[in-house]
Amino acid sequence: MKGRAMVQWAAPAALALLVMLPRLASPQFGLLDDGLTLETGREMTGRWSGVLALIPETGRFFPAYWLVYSAVFAVVGVRPLAFFVVNVAVLAGLLAILTRLVRLSGGTAMQVAVALVVFATCGPAVEAFYTLSKAEPLQMIWIGVTLLATAASAGEPRRGRRTAFVVAAASALLLAYTTKETSVALIPISLGWVVIEWASGTRRPAARFATTFAAINVMAAAAFVALRWRYAARPLAEGWYTRAYSFAPETLGPAIFRIAAWIVRDFAFLLPLLAVAVVLLVQRDAPARRAILYACVWMVGWLAVYAPWPATFEYYLLPFAFGAAIFAGAAVGGLARAGAPAVSSVTRRAVWSALAASGLLWMAAVVNAAADGRVQLAVDRANTDAVDFLAGLPRGGRIVLNTTDAVEYIYELPMHLSEIKRRPDLVVQPVGIAAPGAPSTADVVVATPTVTNRPGPTVRVAVYEAGARRDLSRLGEMLRDGGELIYTTEQRVRVVELGLQRLLCRVARRPFIDPSYCQTDRGLVHAATFVYAWQVHRLSSPPASRVAETPR
Repeated sequence: MKGRAMVQWAAPAALALLVMLPRLASPQFGLLDDGLTLETGREMTGRWSGVLALIPETGRFFPAYWLVYSAVFAVVGVRPLAFFVVNVAVLAGLLAILTRLVRLSGGTAMQVAVALVVFATCGPAVEAFYTLSKAEPLQMIWIGVTLLATAASAGEPRRGRRTAFVVAAASALLLAYTTKETSVALIPISLGWVVIEWASGTRRPAARFATTFAAINVMAAAAFVALRWRYAARPLAEGWYTRAYSFAPETLGPAIFRIAAWIVRDFAFLLPLLAVAVVLLVQRDAPARRAILYACVWMVGWLAVYAPWPATFEYYLLPFAFGAAIFAGAAVGGLARAGAPAVSSVTRRAVWSALAASGLLWMAAVVNAAADGRVQLAVDRANTDAVDFLAGLPRGGRIVLNTTDAVEYIYELPMHLSEIKRRPDLVVQPVGIAAPGAPSTADVVVATPTVTNRPGPTVRVAVYEAGARRDLSRLGEMLRDGGELIYTTEQRVRVVELGLQRLLCRVARRPFIDPSYCQTDRGLVHAATFVYAWQVHRLSSPPASRVAETPR
């Protein structure tokens, strides 16, 4: 028994380490948010209350996110490997929580194994854990702790211990709310679970769990609103970031299409299991019925919260993936019982057909997740190489960032040079905007990122091919009077896309479509070499007349 318990807790850690090995072998900070994380960590160390008033102009309020990452920075400093070791620990923790939740729902060892593998190898997990500065892993840790503490309180007969568990659950949930505001999705989810228990007509610990979880959500949400009212500088409607959350058709339509595309791309293997779920739901005494119902409500809630948002990134689906893993484990467990020898041969054939179809579709999802990982590593390596070179420029040099799409790089590159390379003297300016007060004798270079055969959709890659072509054309104009190539770096990886989501493009109609997800030159299977590169040119004369064109 002790050996089995050790395996149960060692398996999540081993799986997390296995999934993260490529990232640990090549740890780099990224040019999307990591510079801000490092700068904020340095500024908040020793003055932790400052996290309550960060980036007020955005309208966001997520101090627990800043607090945790600032604490990590205070401990490990500017060491990307150490940050990714923390990611491994967080992933292992999430897998351990998932193991416990499946067991609490009556799941078998096989159901646990299915849930763990599905979650650890899915595309959202790859992007969320192969990058830094993401809120979703921390958000899910706090939510997972809340679920476990709530479950413990539901089965605890002693009032004192039950109260302690409830307080712990409420505290963890408040941390989830203040890590990412989308935790508000838990309110309708918890109410949905209450409805499930009310409809079942039972007063078992499960009903007590659902009721307690709903009450804890109300308390945590009220505390979050009070904190936000006290410390947030702007209402949601006035923040330049938060006001983009909109229920307008032109926002909802494309967002629903993008969400559907991601589901088909990364979770198509759930479709054959839906038929199994329907059968299990009809059988009111089926062991997996409650787990399937809870997981379905969870998945719908986490998809709905992102429908009014104008951007849909893969890592947003990490909470959905958590529920999908539990759903897959429960459904496969139901299939295993239906395939027992005592069942008719017709039923067994149907069971094995569903399992085979789901398995093949899961393999397609793993191929896409592997492509995501390769793309992420390639982009981060090239970006790090470029930052390393630029950090070696003469003192007081100017870097003209020649990019149409990668607006984040304009803010992130100076932070990387300052926080990681200790080169705050280097001036980074976007193309077309002169640096105020920059000496005319300063060394001026033009840095241009490019991309070829960009997969779509995939992890966040700030550069697009159409924009890169315009950037290269602009670069030619800037070099018309002279200049030399002084540095180039390039990362090439072979990528295979299994684009099942492109089937949606054939049936989608406006407003429920996003053309950027429907490349006409690619079929369901597309293999190409993804190339991400940087060019750095030194201008031979003052660039004032040649950087006046702004990105279009």
